[in-house]
Amino acid sequence: MATKKPKIVFTAPKITEGFMAHDIALLSPYVDVIELDLSMYGGFRRLFYFVALLRALLREQARAVLCFFVMPNYTPVVVTLARVLGRKVIIVTGGIDATYVPDIGYGAMGHWLHRRLFAYSIRLAHSVLPFSNSSRDEILRYSRPSRVRTAYLAIDTELFRPGNEPRARRAVTACYSISPGTLRRKGIDTFIQAAALLPDVEFVVVGSIDQGTWAALAEQTPPNVRFTMRRYDRHRYARLLQTSAVYVQASAHEGFGVSLAEAMSCGCVPVVTDRYALPEVVGDTGYLAPFGDPAALAQAIQEALDHPEKGEAAHQRAVEHFPEARRQRLLREELELILGISLAERT
Repeated sequence: MATKKPKIVFTAPKITEGFMAHDIALLSPYVDVIELDLSMYGGFRRLFYFVALLRALLREQARAVLCFFVMPNYTPVVVTLARVLGRKVIIVTGGIDATYVPDIGYGAMGHWLHRRLFAYSIRLAHSVLPFSNSSRDEILRYSRPSRVRTAYLAIDTELFRPGNEPRARRAVTACYSISPGTLRRKGIDTFIQAAALLPDVEFVVVGSIDQGTWAALAEQTPPNVRFTMRRYDRHRYARLLQTSAVYVQASAHEGFGVSLAEAMSCGCVPVVTDRYALPEVVGDTGYLAPFGDPAALAQAIQEALDHPEKGEAAHQRAVEHFPEARRQRLLREELELILGISLAERT
């Protein structure tokens, strides 16, 4: 007789359609996933989030909680409740919650109370899965987890793969939502300034942008820069990357860089800043530039355009290091370890 799959709680400040939904799909063959999205419990309804958590742990007998990110307004309570009730805890982290970038004042670790609550949550976890080795090193700066293992985020290497059409002399960058804050942090301002130095190259910025930000940018944007003004769906985004020569991630900080890895998988030559996880993701397949240096970024983009053969190396690196199967295996192994059971696929 087939045994039931064990249950786990998957919780995050907001469960997105990107890598979080991806992880839920990867886990589903082995466990029943109970999704708890904090954003669904705003204001006075926050209490009902914790009621739902207790129901999942007690009535539905979820055996573990997987937390994406460490947020001071709820993660310490979540991990405390789980430990008191004898449940296991996995924390996946490496973003704004686990860093402080002093030159742009970015990251939760710039506040002493956030550092304390972060360290407390990390110490209580049975397993901590940072997005990259760079993120792991940042976590270890603030806390000492009992177990930590780098777990690169996964990309769909079947969808994001090289195409058959010729590649345009085009450099692409992407930002989920373009605002005054992300212009600097994601290096979009430097990307635009670099475009002015390469007028014969097409520059494309993919992402939604509010009218106020666009109005402020329009006058200083050279004619070879195009804003999509909205986010592309995954298939349209893949087609753009398949016909583009270069992908640029000029960020001040990235814990991983999903868009970068997707572009590499499509065969774009990567150009990134020389900080945090970006050089780790790129390896020796692309070009580095200092953060906030338009001239150096333009030079790196030109070098990438001059060496299109590096796109194949970037593709191979993405397929080897960031496939779904690798992350699925790692997530299953961590659950098996902390739960002390073997997780066979059950349909």
